[in-house]
Amino acid sequence: MFCCHKNKMYFTWLVLLTAILTYQVESAKILGIFWTFSRSQHLTGSALLKALAESGHEVHLLSSFDDDAKISNFKHELLEGLIVPDTSNLNASMISRMLNFVPILNRNVEVFWENNAVQKLIKTKPKYDAVIVMSFFNDYVLALPHYLKSPAIIYSSISSNRVNNKYVGNPNLIYGRDVLTDAPVTNFFGRLSVTCANIMLTIMEEYILAPSQNEYTKKYLPATPSVGELIKNVSLVLINSHFAIEPPRPYVPNMIQIGGFHSQIIKALPEDLQNYLDSAKYGAVLFSMGTVVKLGLNLRKEHLDIIMTGLRKIAPIKVLFKSEIEIPTAPRNVLVTKWLPQNGILAHPYIKIFISHGGLGSTTEAVYHGVPVLGIPFFSDQKTNIASVARAGFAISLKYDEMTQKLSTQPSENC
Repeated sequence: MFCCHKNKMYFTWLVLLTAILTYQVESAKILGIFWTFSRSQHLTGSALLKALAESGHEVHLLSSFDDDAKISNFKHELLEGLIVPDTSNLNASMISRMLNFVPILNRNVEVFWENNAVQKLIKTKPKYDAVIVMSFFNDYVLALPHYLKSPAIIYSSISSNRVNNKYVGNPNLIYGRDVLTDAPVTNFFGRLSVTCANIMLTIMEEYILAPSQNEYTKKYLPATPSVGELIKNVSLVLINSHFAIEPPRPYVPNMIQIGGFHSQIIKALPEDLQNYLDSAKYGAVLFSMGTVVKLGLNLRKEHLDIIMTGLRKIAPIKVLFKSEIEIPTAPRNVLVTKWLPQNGILAHPYIKIFISHGGLGSTTEAVYHGVPVLGIPFFSDQKTNIASVARAGFAISLKYDEMTQKLSTQPSENC
């Protein structure tokens, strides 16, 4: 009986040893290129690459924003010199914004190719199993995966639209609200507006941006095909959206929704913020306008005063208030800080409402954590995002120009 048990034990160890010797770890070498104006876009894209690194893949990220990842197989290099467009005029028409964007987008082409990190890739020509590119009117970046002979994957921080549908032939149907124009398409004029906007974007990309992008790109990579050809070689598009926060729309098989993936990565809050929220026995509010909207640039003083008056009135409820400027008039129940770990804060059980600009990343995080939203959208897809979640019952939308609360002359007794 002992001999039988002993033989069985040897057999078990033999099977285990064979499994260990024959097991192969399938890891990929991945390059990420995030040449973007928005830090919030960088954060969601970086979360994707960090998750890949933590899964065992070797990741190399080139980005226009710093990254503090401490993962052994995650390498980050900073892309410098990005020229950021002026977004101070909230009432600017789409045409004037395009006219403002075009020269900046064209100037950023040469700035990108002159970066040391990019030049090093061109000279050393390392092997990658995939190259993930953040898309926003920068299709010339696709020349790098072509040059490196690697499959190109697009990461888009906004839901499907005319700009990212082109990579995989997703239908450009007119449905819901248009992401780029915020035009409702429930009537003829709304559909006409979206159609005209798509025509304008096509003209801008193919006849204004593409010639400059081709010229500068061929200066550094002479054998590169035209931008029009590069976009046809995209293998996959990852969309930072989810059907729960957008109207019904078509998706071809290689355009995949991954919205909410970064919301699952919840890091421990700094001790001071954790203590602040833990002590909020009456509840707490998070106020953040993201990274693109600047309170000192986009918000007039009278509107900031209205907001502060409203927040004073809800004391003793506490408020975490993100602002790049100091606010001397902030009431005692409002903690003003330049940066907040938003996802971790929204996960705290005492957060009762999120006052947000309606960026897609912020909206997704709020829905994921079950926090209702008071949306104050400013531009781009923010209005569309807030409109979608308001229609689904997750949010209330407030127009920036409709903040006309009468200012109180007497502060609350609690402030």
